[in-house]
Amino acid sequence: MDIRKQQVDLALRSKWNIGYFASGLVFWVFLLIVAYVYPIEIASICSLIGTFFIFPIAVGLSKLVGADPFCNDNRLGNLVGYTHMSAIAMSFPLVLIFFFKYPEALHLSMAILYCIDFYVMSWAFGTALIGIVGAIRVVLASFAWLFFPDLRVLLVPAIVLGSYIALVVTIPINRRQWLQKNA
Repeated sequence: MDIRKQQVDLALRSKWNIGYFASGLVFWVFLLIVAYVYPIEIASICSLIGTFFIFPIAVGLSKLVGADPFCNDNRLGNLVGYTHMSAIAMSFPLVLIFFFKYPEALHLSMAILYCIDFYVMSWAFGTALIGIVGAIRVVLASFAWLFFPDLRVLLVPAIVLGSYIALVVTIPINRRQWLQKNA
């Protein structure tokens, strides 16, 4: 199968991983609330524990919207899955280091590390959308963290939440347009 056929199959079946991005949205709503309500010591514990719920929520939300969360028989789907799991596995030691040694930077590290694989998704899905949103997210979160230290505990989660809202809102529109051109 050529790449375009794989991309079309992936767009039809995975719906461009909308369930995963919706799960990210739920996670960062949780982080924003936790950061607002609790001191950094408690918020960082809740944040770390919350990461273990992202995947099951993503699978459930994918099923809810009729998306195949795995697309195992699609090579690009496999690439996205392996890249995502590798990015999470390789970044988790850094998340733990920030959790134990520098909890103030935990959300910034999550904001950056949890979108490293967005560029592979952009390529696999045949759209720049996801990579662009990832780049904007990293720049804005880093800027907020550096230049607004008194607000960083709320600004970073709010920025990342905004990136997930942008993806969840624009993916269906862009995916539909992409399929009209490519299917």
